Amino acid sequence: MKSKSVTQISGIPGQLVGLVPVRTSGTGTLKIVGDTLQGNFNSFFDLEIKEIIIPIQNVKAVEIGEGCTWWLLVLGILTLGFFFIGIIFIVLAFVVKQRYIAIYTSRNNLILFCTKNDKINQFRNEVIEACRPKPTYIPRSSQSPPAPPSLAKVIDT
Repeated sequence: MKSKSVTQISGIPGQLVGLVPVRTSGTGTLKIVGDTLQGNFNSFFDLEIKEIIIPIQNVKAVEIGEGCTWWLLVLGILTLGFFFIGIIFIVLAFVVKQRYIAIYTSRNNLILFCTKNDKINQFRNEVIEACRPKPTYIPRSSQSPPAPPSLAKVIDT
């Protein structure tokens, strides 16, 4: 039984800060439409709306990652002075994991944080499959090509 293909995935957008993907506020959607990859991102209260359309052949890499929750770590460090309450937040930062998919092109990095692991894996496989070059079929004619002219006839004349 073949699993159903996933051509759209939704979650919380992110961006790279240095080499670390960090969540931003809002909602985001990545979907494969024909031979393009479309990203729709809305910021908190729809103050900023961004739509990105990339030809699927421009995708250079697809990354799936999982990491600690950075805002919990920062909150834990800031609240260490209050009866060591920050230790709880620091432990939670390493226990509560964030799962993301990052799609890299030559100019854009599309990052989406999601909670459904199987959908992320299926979407990654669909993007990789769409990036592969399609075989071109050239029909062969049933007629054989004409014979080349004979050199013997040209020399005799």
